[in-house]
Amino acid sequence: MAAAALSDGSAAKPGAGPRRPRLLLLRHAQGMLGTADYDRLSALGLDQADRLGQRVADELGEDWLAWSGALRRQRQTVNALCAPGTVFIDPCLNEYRVDRMVAHALNQSDALGLFRPPDQALMDPAGFLDAFLNWFPEVLERWQRAELKDPCNGSWQAFQQRVQQPAAGWRARLERGQSLAVVTSAGVISTLTASLCGYDLGWQRRLNVSLYNASVTELELDERGGWRLGRVNCVAHLEGKRLRTLA
Repeated sequence: MAAAALSDGSAAKPGAGPRRPRLLLLRHAQGMLGTADYDRLSALGLDQADRLGQRVADELGEDWLAWSGALRRQRQTVNALCAPGTVFIDPCLNEYRVDRMVAHALNQSDALGLFRPPDQALMDPAGFLDAFLNWFPEVLERWQRAELKDPCNGSWQAFQQRVQQPAAGWRARLERGQSLAVVTSAGVISTLTASLCGYDLGWQRRLNVSLYNASVTELELDERGGWRLGRVNCVAHLEGKRLRTLA
């Protein structure tokens, strides 16, 4: 399959006519990177979440359903959407533990032939975010090849299967004409998108580390019932560099 763009700032135009029901995959807003409790939104993250909520309301109107993972940063973000009905909380949409994966990768770096970032970068992930995001796809690749042993996160295959479990139910909702907004995390969104739409793991890894907080990635069903990727990593609702964060 031809490569899709990993960043798209475009937005749907209000009043452009009826659209197919669609699945919006929304990355949670910014967490507290560099603190002991990453799993909660920062002050900037709360602002991002509010803007994301307005974006979803403008696009989907009053007839849509919301899903979220069970992690706190995901639930805080979905709360800002002000969904018109029940929010379905599904732990299948939880992210893998990045901190534990990194720790296991560092412990196994010699056996894996994996470059080890400077200690300063590991101690200050917020200050050295670019270095981390350049390195982390190599960790993911070792995990996907079943070379990295990670008892906390389990196998890549198990993670891939877990995050796809809600997809059959989403398909049924879309076929009935309902749009969906799903708040989750970068690893889940990139894995779902690649798996459902047929992109390779290299594409998945690149998307994993390039998704902005509070971004919108859109999937819909094509005429034959297959999944089709629309917008990717759209942040048109986050105006200005300050609001566009990767962690």
